[in-house]
Amino acid sequence: MPEPVLYFRGFPSDILGARVNERMLADLKSIAELDDDHISTLRRRLSEAKGFLNPNSLRALVREVVKDDNKTGSVQRALRSLAPDNIERLLRELSERSREKDFPLDQSVLDRLQQVLPQLIQPYPALTRFEKAERLATVTGQQLESVELICDLRPIFDDNRKRLEGMIPYTRLRVVATGPDGLPDSFEAELTRQQVHDLAEKASKAKVKLDVLCESVGKWVPDGLPDLSLTRISPKESSNG
Repeated sequence: MPEPVLYFRGFPSDILGARVNERMLADLKSIAELDDDHISTLRRRLSEAKGFLNPNSLRALVREVVKDDNKTGSVQRALRSLAPDNIERLLRELSERSREKDFPLDQSVLDRLQQVLPQLIQPYPALTRFEKAERLATVTGQQLESVELICDLRPIFDDNRKRLEGMIPYTRLRVVATGPDGLPDSFEAELTRQQVHDLAEKASKAKVKLDVLCESVGKWVPDGLPDLSLTRISPKESSNG
């Protein structure tokens, strides 16, 4: 009998309760080490950023300011995971945990975080636009995980099943998508030879239309095309079915 699987819809922290982990504490300590010039320059550059601050663009911007890979990662993770509304609660939790034995942040670090976190964690327009684009990319339909076209032959035997009299070629389409519960959902369908040709023609037309749409967006809204899996083309090896 298959083993039972327990899964949560939404975030586990909604049910189990959010806790500040060791990685976050290390990131906060790195942020506390930034000087006032770093913080003010980051705020200005982030506020002035155009278009969409995807992870690569965000990391490059932060790296230009702080000049340190470790601190860059800490700032990037904080900007991506913290919201202005959460800062007060986070600082309160840090203050409560500071009474614990071997807590890694001393009072000087906590005082510095009280000063710099509210300044650094702000609703920056370019970062907000990218986060909105990420949400739209996941809420508008089931996300495709894989698609396979498997071509094969089926034998035709005589009535006695002893002599091969012919072969029937067939193509099976197998699609796997992420279901509403976050688990993979799949279906299979047999395609006729004509349907395979029709599918290839429709895909070719879709490629042309997508190229026109992406080019048009660049004309209508400069820097208006977010770098997401929905918009980029990544070269990869395709499997042969």
